[in-house]
Amino acid sequence: MKGISSSFSLPLRDLLKKEYPSEWRNLFHGFSGSFSFCYPLKQVPPKNAIGGGTQGERRANMTLSATITYNPISYWFFSVTFYRYLHPQYQAPWDPDFSYTFGYNDWHPYTFSLVYSNYGGNRLFPKKGEKFTTFEEGTWSLGWKFVLPPKIERLFTVHKTGGIGCSIHYNYTPRYFDLATLSNKHSKQSLSLNIKYTIYKWWYANVTLYWYPHPDQQQPWDPDFTYGFGYFDWHPGTISIQYNNYSGNRFPWKKRAPNTGRFKDGSICIFWSWKW
Repeated sequence: MKGISSSFSLPLRDLLKKEYPSEWRNLFHGFSGSFSFCYPLKQVPPKNAIGGGTQGERRANMTLSATITYNPISYWFFSVTFYRYLHPQYQAPWDPDFSYTFGYNDWHPYTFSLVYSNYGGNRLFPKKGEKFTTFEEGTWSLGWKFVLPPKIERLFTVHKTGGIGCSIHYNYTPRYFDLATLSNKHSKQSLSLNIKYTIYKWWYANVTLYWYPHPDQQQPWDPDFTYGFGYFDWHPGTISIQYNNYSGNRFPWKKRAPNTGRFKDGSICIFWSWKW
């Protein structure tokens, strides 16, 4: 119950609390981020990719990115990521120049989270027909974190530093592009279950399963599941390496779209994290 009652806490008095003697350090307190390089196992020209408007198949392009996150109070945050495509000719209209998220996200189990995220075709310098961002095409996600009972968790862990963390989410997108009708529609909804299995210290594997209560809302690039694995150390000044696959993966009994939903549709990324 403590996790529930503490969710979305807003201790405003902490805004006036000085963490360091230096005013400059206090000014930038709460900032963190990362630099990364991502290498796709395959690259697809935009003309062969699936999508429309500012939404479509996840990018398959070598990218450099920089993320800045500001955490002013409690677990409230705002984060923005800027992308540099090493092969600009492969950038599709839905591949963003920048993406952004904000909300409340407490990592402790038995807590709620509420996060807005926008990974659509945001443009820093929009050309004719483009927009800086389309806010209503972002997704709101209400989540709940939990852990498995210790007796069940011990059946699957191979080391005392391992463990299994889970979360469930209700996801809502106010407006989305429908490929079947080539038009914008409203109120896409999905439920998702995320499972992260820590194997040993910072080595992990994770999978997220999706269910669409209105199946006709699922687009070819909307996955039945996503997955990843690798080494992730959240401490600042460390290097992490991950494989992630966010393509249009489908369960074996469902047909996937061409050129998506395969292992080679994922990417390998190397991250270096920092904190002020």
